[in-house]
Amino acid sequence: MASSAWRCFWRLADPSCRGLGLVASTLAAQRVGEEWNVRRSSRCQTMAVQRHISRAEHEDRRDHLVGTRRENPLEGVGPGGKLVLSADCGGTTTRLMLYKVNWTDPVEKKQKAPGMLIREEKYPNIAFKSLQDIIKTFLFQDCALPEDAHPTVAVLAVAGVILNNQCRFTNLDWKVNGYELEHDLKIGKVELINDFVAQGYGMLTLGDDEVTRLNDVEPEEHGTIACVGAGTGLGQCFLVADKKTGEYRCFPSEGQHGEFGPRGAGSDELKLELLKYLKIKFSNAGNRISTERVVSGTGICNIYEFLAYKHPHEVDEEVHALHNERPKDAGLIAMNATPGSLCERTLKIFSDAYGAQCATFALYVQPFGGIYITGGVTKKMREWLLTEGSFMKAYYDKGRLTPVLHRVPLMIVNSDDMGQRGAHLRAVMLLKSEVELQARRLFDALDVNNDGVLFLSELEGLFEMAGQRVGRRRHRLEMAQRLMEELDSDKNGAVSFAEFMKGYNQLPTRMVSESAFLHDPNDPHKQAAPMEMQELVSPPDRGNDPDSQAALAEELRKFQSKERRKAIDPFQDSHAPLFQTRLYKRLYDKDPGKEESWLHRVYWVSNSGGINYHSVTEGKALQYISPDSVADMNFYKVKDDEKSCYQHRFVMEPPPDEEIPSQSTEFAAPSADILELWMIELRAQKKKAQERRKARTDAQ
Repeated sequence: MASSAWRCFWRLADPSCRGLGLVASTLAAQRVGEEWNVRRSSRCQTMAVQRHISRAEHEDRRDHLVGTRRENPLEGVGPGGKLVLSADCGGTTTRLMLYKVNWTDPVEKKQKAPGMLIREEKYPNIAFKSLQDIIKTFLFQDCALPEDAHPTVAVLAVAGVILNNQCRFTNLDWKVNGYELEHDLKIGKVELINDFVAQGYGMLTLGDDEVTRLNDVEPEEHGTIACVGAGTGLGQCFLVADKKTGEYRCFPSEGQHGEFGPRGAGSDELKLELLKYLKIKFSNAGNRISTERVVSGTGICNIYEFLAYKHPHEVDEEVHALHNERPKDAGLIAMNATPGSLCERTLKIFSDAYGAQCATFALYVQPFGGIYITGGVTKKMREWLLTEGSFMKAYYDKGRLTPVLHRVPLMIVNSDDMGQRGAHLRAVMLLKSEVELQARRLFDALDVNNDGVLFLSELEGLFEMAGQRVGRRRHRLEMAQRLMEELDSDKNGAVSFAEFMKGYNQLPTRMVSESAFLHDPNDPHKQAAPMEMQELVSPPDRGNDPDSQAALAEELRKFQSKERRKAIDPFQDSHAPLFQTRLYKRLYDKDPGKEESWLHRVYWVSNSGGINYHSVTEGKALQYISPDSVADMNFYKVKDDEKSCYQHRFVMEPPPDEEIPSQSTEFAAPSADILELWMIELRAQKKKAQERRKARTDAQ
């Protein structure tokens, strides 16, 4: 815990910081204690008015409601601990992760970056107006951060080209400005990186058992690292180590948009014909075709269509019909790559082009620290690339420069969370540098003598300027002296920057989250005018393949279902239970005959007529159907099925609204009697809700 002198010092040095002084902390704790005592008293009264509930159910409700107190996300951050936000922002969905990180913890080689995950959520982009709205929903609704607590740094991995910390991204063509996010969300430092750059940083966290080696070459210490990955598109990046610290920095590359170079022995012009075909399809018979049109998931589909056009008599009609239904599904072609088929020839051409592109990039950057092959297509075709031979043959086919490639370690990545791991690693690296810069800006502002150390007179001057805000003059001098004693570890009468940093580490994250020293006022990039939309590179076409669309539909369904739910205080009289039992909820579209398809929850009808439940996973009480919506809800019994794990089933279907479609949910009661009680209660509450609505209408 930071000393009172240090806390006071910080509040004076940075007036923009709200801080948490000892008096404020005591009063806040006192208010929380009083509120909890009131709530506990209300809970005891509420528990006595339940009906239709057994003694066991009564005790069960008490146990669950005690767990509904929301965990403080800042609890346990501790000295030196900061909040760090990282994100993987794709074409259709955005995954956000909030961590508690002690910035002094070291980053170990071949290990995930330090930090404790507080919460992780995935959002469908189409349900929001901007990336800023997604982040706000995550931080202040789902993570429930206090209004005066914000991440110190954020790294957002975005599917787009980053220019001056700005980009256009997603199929919705949003414009994102990292500097504007810093200002609007009060985050100390927001850095946008390309999504494949995040993959590159992720390579630094890989253990030896998370890669498959394609040759026996050992990585060179501090050697350049390259990363190439075929997914829906093709990504490339490279990492270079700092000569002094050995810390790697990842650089983006758009080399995949260089021209596709057809290969073929002698008079073999098949790939030249492929190039001509793609020129007509994509460039209106223009001058160029990028490598990504061939080396990617969509590239596999392009190659297949070319072969089907060139060899119509060899087309498998059943496979071709499926391809016409799902023209961007590379997995369909891979599944039907039987010996001698067009699908097999497609994969051979793809593998040849993929190996050649990896080798070309290796010659560009000479990654003697290793070249890592990643991406969704790579993972799905891993066994093919390892055993078929076309990839490796093309990789080592670079003429007199082939010996260079024999010095490059070549590895396939087995893990599939590289973007998330890399974004978090970069966020931790950014945190370490930013906190030190932040402390340096404060130190320099206080060093009025410009001698690189702080003397007691400089600290006394600070407290003197504060005047009566910190008491009488004698008390102010005592505070300065106490602060000097705390910081001056070698007792030489002066505080060096290293000593200052030790004290700075003790500041709670909430005290620095809005600090002016988080930002460099002289940063020329921030002073530059925001770029216009037309100045930024248009986003890539991502997320239109069947798998991505299916995943988007599922995420949208989950989000809409979640948005219907509203956190409630179960200790308020209006939310207190009138009727409550345990129910078994069937997960959406899951087999009722499997135990894991059912969730055990406590549901209740509240005094106000709403239907609520306790979420064990989220640790809070939620509203399933509001009191007013009960008037239009549907519910009905479901016939018993011997194949189901639970009987006595019924369905509740909330009414649809303008934005969120209705989603019915199946439940099972513990017994036939409890099922009947639920039917009676639901009919009664629906009738009451309709009467309340009619009364309001008549009154108008």
